[in-house]
Amino acid sequence: MVEEELDETCHWLEIIMRSEMMKESPLKPLYQESSELLNIIAKSIVTTKTRMNVDEISKSNKS
Repeated sequence: MVEEELDETCHWLEIIMRSEMMKESPLKPLYQESSELLNIIAKSIVTTKTRMNVDEISKSNKS
């Protein structure tokens, strides 16, 4: 859910900047921060899924 919201935020910030509805200068830092957070969350999700898969394999090998 967090990943989806950050992705949508980045999307709308891009649209606002490209359409020039607002000056880019105040939006650019917000866009960069949102992008960085999106990357962090996405990597965390991948790491968590990988660890869960490894744990499942370990449990099935013990049985």
